[in-house]
Parts: sequence; C-alpha cells; structure tokens
Amino acid sequence: MTHEERNNLVSIFVGLFVIGYLSLRIWTKYEAGIFDGPDGLMLWARTVLWAIPLGVGMMIVALIITTIIHAIVTNNPKPSFIVDERDKLIGRYGMIVTMSVASGGFILGIVFLALGYSAFAVLNIMFYGFAGADFAGNITKQILWRRGM
Repeated sequence: MTHEERNNLVSIFVGLFVIGYLSLRIWTKYEAGIFDGPDGLMLWARTVLWAIPLGVGMMIVALIITTIIHAIVTNNPKPSFIVDERDKLIGRYGMIVTMSVASGGFILGIVFLALGYSAFAVLNIMFYGFAGADFAGNITKQILWRRGM
C-alpha cells in the first residue's frame, strides 16, 4: 500500500467519524428545538463551523499515527513519500468525482429551496452533499488504486 493510498484510507475513516459525530450533534440539537428560533441558522452554522478545525486536527493526528505505526510494522524508519504520475492522475479523477457530486448537492439544495423548503433543510442538504462529495472522491481514488488505472 502506497503512502497516498494509506492517507486516503485514513481520510475516509476520519471523514466518516467527523460527519457521524456532527450529524449526531445536529440531530440532538434539532430534537431539542435549538434551531427553531430566529437565531437557528446562526447556531447551525456555529455547530458546523467547529467541525472544520476538528476534522483537520483529527486528520493530522491520524496521519501521523498511521505513518508511525506503518514504520514500526514494516520496520522501515524512512517510508517513501514519492508520488508518481499514476498517483497524480488518480488524484485528478478523485477531484472530478468530488466536484461533480458537490455540484449536484449544491444544485439539489437550490432546487429544494425553489420548492419551498426551509433554509435549515437546504443548508443540511448542501452540507451533506459536500460531505458525500468528499467521501465519493476518496472512494473513487481508493478503487482506482486497488484496481489500477
């Protein structure tokens, strides 16, 4: 398993954990009626915004830990961080999938807004569209590394 593939796999698991945890927090706050008032969207935004540094921090820690564990398991203190043309091409395909799904989530949110759904529902649709885009792009890259180009 290459360094890029291992990092991508860690990204998938950390992303799922962060989105799952954030979904649980949003749902419990929604059930408690915290988003019902005039400041509801602001409180939703604050809930979602703290997930960005949390996700970045968790990703950095997880990548460091997996690199250390990989070095210990393989008994190789200097792992290879070489990125070849194949890795770059796979990264581009993953980015195409990510942008396509993110665009679809954004457009779906706009459609739901045009159909009269609340701004809260539309923000959630867009948020999960972007989260799904990241997941779809990473899964695409993982499949391409496993199957080959």
